[in-house]
Amino acid sequence: MPTSSWTEPRPGEVINYLYLWRHEHDRGEEEGRKIRPCMVVGTYLKHGHLRVITVPLTTRDYSPEHSLELTPRVIEHLRLDTRSRIVWNDVNEFTWVGPDVRSGANGTPVICAMPEKIYRQVAANILARRVKITHRTE
Repeated sequence: MPTSSWTEPRPGEVINYLYLWRHEHDRGEEEGRKIRPCMVVGTYLKHGHLRVITVPLTTRDYSPEHSLELTPRVIEHLRLDTRSRIVWNDVNEFTWVGPDVRSGANGTPVICAMPEKIYRQVAANILARRVKITHRTE
């Protein structure tokens, strides 16, 4: 259950989040189907509220053109599934702390933190390709 006492997320952190894929949103769905690890790409203030931009991690086959494969070293260090990759062409944005953020076993939504090089590469891909952002409702 969300709590306002959680610290503000930082770029590169991977959080537990009920992610809504763009194709689900385009069909009119408003709720994600699965809690999954999502990397925080950035945050900003809007009307006094912290907005968080996230991308999902997946273990399913996903287009190499639209995802970033993680090295075995990063996967091992962060204790992720060996098939994990970051999808950068599907983006959610929400107000922190939203109802879709979930705590893990340690009581915080933060699972781990990606190396700076990785989240900067993902952010650059999003900006360069002008990826459409799914703005989540509260």
